[in-house]
Amino acid sequence: MWHLKRPWARKAVLALVAALMGALLAGCGGKKAEPVGLPGEGQGEPIATYKGGQITQTEFDKFTAYLIVEEPTVSVYLQIPAFKEQFVRQLALYKTLAGQATEAQKNQAEESAALFAEQLEEYLKAYPAVQEEMTKRGVSADELKTIRRVLAAADQVISGKAEELAGKVTEEEIKAEFDKNPNDYNIVTVRHILVSTMDLSTGEEKRTKEEALKRVLEAKDKLEKGAGWDEIAKEYSEDPGSKDNGGLYENQRAGVWVTEFKNAANTQKVGVIGDPVETMYGYHIIKVESRDIMTFDKLDEATKDELKQAVLDSKVQNYLLTEAEKLDIKVNLPAEETPPQEETEPAQTDQP
Repeated sequence: MWHLKRPWARKAVLALVAALMGALLAGCGGKKAEPVGLPGEGQGEPIATYKGGQITQTEFDKFTAYLIVEEPTVSVYLQIPAFKEQFVRQLALYKTLAGQATEAQKNQAEESAALFAEQLEEYLKAYPAVQEEMTKRGVSADELKTIRRVLAAADQVISGKAEELAGKVTEEEIKAEFDKNPNDYNIVTVRHILVSTMDLSTGEEKRTKEEALKRVLEAKDKLEKGAGWDEIAKEYSEDPGSKDNGGLYENQRAGVWVTEFKNAANTQKVGVIGDPVETMYGYHIIKVESRDIMTFDKLDEATKDELKQAVLDSKVQNYLLTEAEKLDIKVNLPAEETPPQEETEPAQTDQP
């Protein structure tokens, strides 16, 4: 599937829209916003107002057409009224952000829009059905390029705000972030066997919990009687990442695993096969081969950078929430039409 290499649309889907709002609010305030000239502005009925402007139905339709060209799964979320309202709010925020862009940021946005136009032209040649969909939705390639320019300008403002806030992250704040979940950073080597209760490729039930538990205990018994991990992992384990390697995960950060597995990796006695552990995937038996308890002073720079990013995200989010309130966005979407119910004849009975 083709995408225009702009990550925020996919993020909107994966985070179910709400998480994206924070990332898009960055930069609100400060420089007074200027008009950005989105396609469809002023056309159709107003569906939202905010400090500095309004959004019309036609403008929103063209914006969502862009989102769907870039990330087709967005169309699913546009059918859900609550999510649709969030997209309207986001459009108001995009426009506000873009209107605050500096000349340098606008130049960067223009480059992004030009690249987008080149990609779109090639894509339309390869997939004529996309052109048909654009025509159906009443949006042209030039209008999509304009929308991209506006969104790219907003991205530039976001990046500028993030750089500003990044310089304010302190070592104390980074350590405090580490202290929230220090065991996530322990370095653990484990061997494990997974007996699944579901098909990992489809999510459908594969066997009952009772069946999975019985099978994983059978594997544990064989290991405790001297069978090798390579042999048992190949026979019993359904973890594609380790079954051909004796069930081994070596020198892993504990925080990468699901909660139940992580807790076992952090607490089980080293060198002993523990009792079965149930996760969303099924049942595991785990042997912790080594565990290095991490402290803040032992962290490498890459991990500290991750912690710094988490602190920065929190700072941006707090700032954004304040700025969102200042915009005072009011959404008034038309009521969704309810399909008429088909009338059915009353059931016939033999009673008089």
